[in-house]
Amino acid sequence: MEDHPTIHKSDLLHGFAALGLCDGDALFFHSSLRSFGYVEGGADTVIDGAVEAVGESGTVVVPTFVQKVNGESATYRTRLEAWNIGSSPSDVGHITEVFRRRPEAVRSDHCCDSLAAIGADAGSAMDGHRHAGPRFSPWDEKAFGHGSPWDWLVERNALYLLMGVGFNVCSIFHFNQALWVERIYADKGTSRMWPGFNFSVMGERVKSAGLVSQVCVGPSVWQAFRVIPTLEYVSRVLRDEPSLITLSPLKLYGE
Repeated sequence: MEDHPTIHKSDLLHGFAALGLCDGDALFFHSSLRSFGYVEGGADTVIDGAVEAVGESGTVVVPTFVQKVNGESATYRTRLEAWNIGSSPSDVGHITEVFRRRPEAVRSDHCCDSLAAIGADAGSAMDGHRHAGPRFSPWDEKAFGHGSPWDWLVERNALYLLMGVGFNVCSIFHFNQALWVERIYADKGTSRMWPGFNFSVMGERVKSAGLVSQVCVGPSVWQAFRVIPTLEYVSRVLRDEPSLITLSPLKLYGE
């Protein structure tokens, strides 16, 4: 006897609808296929459900981050040297690797923090990484830069979904860190600090503020929020409670 029922696309569509996703929307999700137990059709069913949920005028975006080279954790410069937009595998879950390999997917050009998109605005949204910047981070000034795909997610007030994963992987918080650097060092020289904070603890704060909706699709717990109010809330917390921040010199990852 199965511990959990088989998940079908209809179950996924009910989950998306319960979170307020609608036709023409922008959706970003982190994901764990394992969190579902068993999905009929596997990763492709999850992707198909997301694309159907936003409709022909919507766009679905996933992270396709590169964290390793030849199976080993790598510095920024090692990743830059090895980067190939067409073949560098995503290190952040099976669903994202299947997503980026689909012929209709468009991937952004960044050696560490690439994203991939399917949908009406996929091309224009993902092209931003080529021309983005400067907004400084340990993954260079383009990773979360002005005009990057992350800015596009903000412009669209995308629904940001943690699909069976926790706030510890919530990469939009890195965008908050980059915004903090931009604000603090706007009129200063190049000697900048990076504001570390506990993403899981901040996630609990965001939930306590009433910004997170939660549903379960089988055993997979989905937590979702809109990008703009959450970015604004976290920025206020970082401004008003500096004790939550641990500062370290801002330098390229691994250097």
